[in-house]
Amino acid sequence: MVFIIKKDDDKKVIEEAVSKLEKKPDQPRLSDFYGKLKGKFEDGMIYQKKVRDEWS
Repeated sequence: MVFIIKKDDDKKVIEEAVSKLEKKPDQPRLSDFYGKLKGKFEDGMIYQKKVRDEWS
């Protein structure tokens, strides 16, 4: 979503634009899933080494 704020817009217009960004409770955020995939990917470093190991 893009908001164009003009030079002569007042504080009320800017606050309305910001409030539109904050009002999306139906969309999940990254923080909703933080730490929930630990069992699938093991430790982060081990997973990265396994995925990036091209010679195995």
